[in-house]
Amino acid sequence: MLALILIGVGPLISTAQPPTERSTPPEAAPIVIDMATPLEPERAPAARTEPRALGVYRQYIESMEESSGAFASGLTEQLLGLGLNLQALERHAEAAAVLKRGVHVSRVQSGLYAADQIPLLKAEIRSLIALNQFDEVDERQRYMARVESEALEGTPASIAALLDQGAWAEQAWELRLGDQEAHPEHLARSWEYYRLAYNQSAQLYGAQSMALLKPLEGMLRLQYRFADLQRASATGRAFDGSSHRQTSAMGGVYRRGEAVLMAIQGLKRANGVPAGEEAYDLARLGDWARWMGRRSDARRYYDQAWQRITPPEPAEAPPSEVGGTDTDFIPAGTATQRGTEKIGNDTMASAETTVPGAGAASVNVAMAAETSVQAGAENPENTARDDSHLTLASATETNNTEKGAIGEAADDLTDTEGVAEPEAPLATPPVDDPVMRAALFETVTPLPDIDTLQPLPAFRRDASGPVIVQFQLNEAGKITELERMIVTTVTETESTETGDAEPEPSAAQVEDDPVVDRLLRKMRRTRFRPRYEGGEAVGTDMIVWSFDLNTSNADAMALKP
Repeated sequence: MLALILIGVGPLISTAQPPTERSTPPEAAPIVIDMATPLEPERAPAARTEPRALGVYRQYIESMEESSGAFASGLTEQLLGLGLNLQALERHAEAAAVLKRGVHVSRVQSGLYAADQIPLLKAEIRSLIALNQFDEVDERQRYMARVESEALEGTPASIAALLDQGAWAEQAWELRLGDQEAHPEHLARSWEYYRLAYNQSAQLYGAQSMALLKPLEGMLRLQYRFADLQRASATGRAFDGSSHRQTSAMGGVYRRGEAVLMAIQGLKRANGVPAGEEAYDLARLGDWARWMGRRSDARRYYDQAWQRITPPEPAEAPPSEVGGTDTDFIPAGTATQRGTEKIGNDTMASAETTVPGAGAASVNVAMAAETSVQAGAENPENTARDDSHLTLASATETNNTEKGAIGEAADDLTDTEGVAEPEAPLATPPVDDPVMRAALFETVTPLPDIDTLQPLPAFRRDASGPVIVQFQLNEAGKITELERMIVTTVTETESTETGDAEPEPSAAQVEDDPVVDRLLRKMRRTRFRPRYEGGEAVGTDMIVWSFDLNTSNADAMALKP
């Protein structure tokens, strides 16, 4: 009985115990979270929704292929539209593939050199440039040049295409595309495009047309590049005994560049440009001579440019001539006039008689010896001879691939034994042009003064940039003093307010910066157009320029005041 009572009361006693006396459960295992694995499973990327236009093009292309095959008529237009829409979405890899297929379809449908390939090729090249695939860009440009030469022959579009091809070949030279041995070939190819553009422009528009200026400007840029190439070749061959050949080759480059500039000058004068423009062309002749180290020629051209836009100061008549006849007037048929005419016929003709043919004859000299420039770059003895006596017709006879592309206008160019000196611009009275005079002779200009050939990075003519330099030029346009300036910022402190001046710090220490050092070395090698005062070349005072060598800020610095 007692045992039964204990059994019944036992559970009640156990439940009545205080909470602290209850048995605690064993500790739970710690939860470990692996941060390397995502807490949630990765979700598949959302499917990219294409614009409706792309879907329409794709469906239409598929339906055309199902009904008429892979080379259905009208398929190239649809592939071009699809490629352009992909370009607009910056999906250039897809666009290039679609456009390349369009070119293939066009070749099968319309022939190897069908004109409808051209817009497809241009669009494909834009996508390849966006993808930085420049070797493929060069390959497609060469192919497009062959298509354009066949499809656009004898039209204004052919001239524009040749100019574009010449500009691209210049860019290929700057990018150094291909093997190093093939780099000069880019320049030779560019020259050939500009030469063909010049000849076709003369045929289509006439020998006096201002349309000839574009190919001539391209030829001028190439002469600067050819000169750089010859200088690099001369540096590499300084001790092989070919210095005389190198000098002769540089002389040939100088004569060809001078001939191109004279052609530009004669063409503009024939079209009646203002006196300021004539002075600018003469200054460019001086720039070319100065850049090539021909100081006497440069001085002559600069003097002519100054005289064209600067009337002479009136001189007092001597007492013996007061009340006499006008000595400046030379009657027709007098001995003095006949002597002047003889001199003009022997050395230079008057503006009225020489301008129409001067441009063609001068550019003939420039184009005659340029067909072997690539071989001449590798073997200077090939370019050392003076080929200025060759005509354009004889030069083209060595290249069978271009027969018939030059035309009769180029064949009519006359032989020239050399480059005649341009006529001094005094056939017409000088015109006072202070604006052009300030731009040409009062502004320090690094050479060459051509946008795509600027020798220095973008700069400002003040001290507002991060890198500030000051320099001085002599009367020949050469830097005689050059140093970097350090600008220190003065802040107001308590000592300055109370009048107690702080001790001046010692000379600022400039850490060597390889980028700045390269800039200074380049400036020392750069030639500048000399400054003129009163018709004489003079040196300059200290000039302050500033540069921002950070490439991201180059565009802002390029806006030079």
